[in-house]
Amino acid sequence: MDKRMLRQLRSTIVKDPIALILLLFIVMVIILSLGAPLFTSHDPVKVDYAQVFMPPSGEHLLGTDNFGRDVFTRLIYGGSASLTASFMAVGLIISLSLVIGVTAGYLGGWVDQILTRFMDVLLSFPTLVLAIAIAALMGPGLTGLMIAVAAVSWPSYARIFRSYVLMVKQDGYIQAARCSGTPAWKIMLTHILGAIIGPILVLITLDIGYVILSIASLSFLGLGIRPPQPEWGAMLNEGRAYLEEAPWLFLAPGTMIFVMVLATNYLGDTVKDALEPRTLHVPLLFKKRSRMNRKLTEISSSQRAANMETAAAAAIGYQQATAGKEPLLIVSNISVEVLSTRKRQKSQPILQSINLELYPGECLGLVGESGSGKSTLVLTIMGLLRHPLQQSDGSLAILGESTSDWQWEDWRMIRGKRLTYITQDPMDTLNPTLTIGDQLLECLIYHQHNPPLGRVEMKNKVIDMLSKTELAPEVYAMYPHQLSGGMRQRVVIAMAMINDPQIIIADEPTTALDVSTQAKIMALLKKLQQSSGAAMIFVSHDLRLVAQVADRIGVMHQGRLIEMNDVKSIFTQPQETYTKLLLASIPRLFIPQHSPVMAKGDPSCCK
Repeated sequence: MDKRMLRQLRSTIVKDPIALILLLFIVMVIILSLGAPLFTSHDPVKVDYAQVFMPPSGEHLLGTDNFGRDVFTRLIYGGSASLTASFMAVGLIISLSLVIGVTAGYLGGWVDQILTRFMDVLLSFPTLVLAIAIAALMGPGLTGLMIAVAAVSWPSYARIFRSYVLMVKQDGYIQAARCSGTPAWKIMLTHILGAIIGPILVLITLDIGYVILSIASLSFLGLGIRPPQPEWGAMLNEGRAYLEEAPWLFLAPGTMIFVMVLATNYLGDTVKDALEPRTLHVPLLFKKRSRMNRKLTEISSSQRAANMETAAAAAIGYQQATAGKEPLLIVSNISVEVLSTRKRQKSQPILQSINLELYPGECLGLVGESGSGKSTLVLTIMGLLRHPLQQSDGSLAILGESTSDWQWEDWRMIRGKRLTYITQDPMDTLNPTLTIGDQLLECLIYHQHNPPLGRVEMKNKVIDMLSKTELAPEVYAMYPHQLSGGMRQRVVIAMAMINDPQIIIADEPTTALDVSTQAKIMALLKKLQQSSGAAMIFVSHDLRLVAQVADRIGVMHQGRLIEMNDVKSIFTQPQETYTKLLLASIPRLFIPQHSPVMAKGDPSCCK
C-alpha cells in the first residue's frame, strides 16, 4: 500500500466518527486480550465455589460463573484465543486464495480449468457441515478450528481474486511487462498483486468478522478449546444453560462477538469506500454529427503540395539504404482468424494473406481505418495473439529466424530487447506504483547485457536514456501520475530504446497527444530511430503524420494490405481508390455509406 492510499484511508476513517469509534474499540479489545495479566488479578481457570454466580460488582466487573471464575477475566483471556485463531485463519485464507486465484487468473488455459473446477467442487459442499467434519477430524484445539475455517473459506475468495486478475491482466502495462520479458512469477508478485491490493484489504477486514463468527460457532458446538480454557464461543455455550439465573454469562461473550463482527464489517465497508477506484466523469468534447454521410472535404492544393514535398524528402535515398541488406522482419502470407465458440459456425478471417519485409534502418508506416487489422498484425508480429484469435496460415521470420517453433521462453528472450513495442496510451504501459527509474531499471535487469552491468552503471544508463528523450534527471525519482502526457510518452520511448532494439513497433504513439506535442514526439522518434539504426513499424490513421517519419507506407483495409509503396509514390501516384480517399479526405474513423468503396464483397472493391 503506497502513501497515497494510506492518506486516503486515514482521511476516510477520521471523517467517519462511527468508524473511528469502532476502530478504537477493536484496538482496545486487542490490547486487553494481549495484555490480559496486566488488567486483571484473577485466574481465568481457578475455581472458587464461594463466589458462584456473583452478579457484576466492583470486584467482579461482569460477575462470576457457575465455578466462581471471574467472567471479565475469562472474557479477555478468551479474546486472546479467539482473536489469535481468527487472525491466523484469515492469513491462511488470504494466502491460499491469493496463490491459487492469481495463478488461475493469470496463467489461464488448462491450469485455470483444473483449479476452477476444484474450487467449484469445494463450494458445492454446505460450508458449516464441511467445517464441522474437518474440525471433528482434526480434533480439539485452535489448530483444528483454523484449518477447518480456512478449508471452507478460501475457494470463494480465490474466485474473487481470479476475477480481478482477469480484468487487470488485460491492462497495457501488464502486457508491456510481458513484452519486455518479465517472468510470470515476477508479474504476478509485483504488478498483479500491486493492482489488486485494494480488494485484498477490503476482503481481509470483512473476512475477520466472518472468521470470528465461524470459530465462535464451532467452539459453541464443542469443537474448539476444551474446558476450562476460555474462548468466546465456548463461553457462550456454557452460559446458555444459565440464561435465567445468570444472564451475564451469556450476554458478555455474545455481546463481544456481536460488536467485534459489527466493527470489522463496518470497517471493511469503510476501507472499500476509501480504496475503490472512483468513477471518472469525462466531459463530452464532441457533439454528435447531424449528418454522418456528408461529402468528403478536399485537401487544398497548398496542403497537397506540402504533403508531396514532405513525402519526397522522406523517400530520398531509400533504395540505396536497403540495397544488399537482409530484412530484419519477413511476414509471409500471414492470415489470422477468430475462432468461433459455436461448433456449426465458421471462423471469421481478420487478416488475409499479409506480406511485408522490414529492412535495417527503415521506417515502414501502416495506415488504415479502425478495424482494418493494423493492431492485430502488430500483435501477430509480437507473438501476443490470444484466444480466440489464431494464426491460420503463413510464417513469420524475425532477425533471420523462423518463429514457427518458438516457445514462450524464445519470445521472452527477444521481446523487450531486440523487438520492442510502444503503445498508444503510456498510462497503459507504465506501472503507477513504481517510479520511472525503477521501471527503466527493470527493463535492463531482465535483459542483462554481456557482461552484466552493475547497479551504478544501470542507473547511469537510465539517466542517459532519459536525457536522450529530452527528460530531466529528476524524472528518475518521479511517478507516472506526476508527468504530463508528452513526458509519459517520452518515458515509454525510453523504455523501448534502452536495450538498443533492432525492431521498434510504434502503435499510434501520438494519438492521445495534442498537435504540438505530436510533432515533438514524432521528431524524437525519428531522431532515435536514425541514430540507433533500428527498423521501425509506425502505425497510424493519419497519412500526413506517417509521411514525416516513414520510408514506405502500407495501406490496410478490411484485413488486407491493399497497397505498399514508397512515400513519394503513395502521395503522388496512389493505385487504390481507398488510398486516394485517404489522401483526399479529412482523417475519419468511417467511410460514408454512399461511397463506392462500401460495395459488399471482396476488399478488391477498393481497386
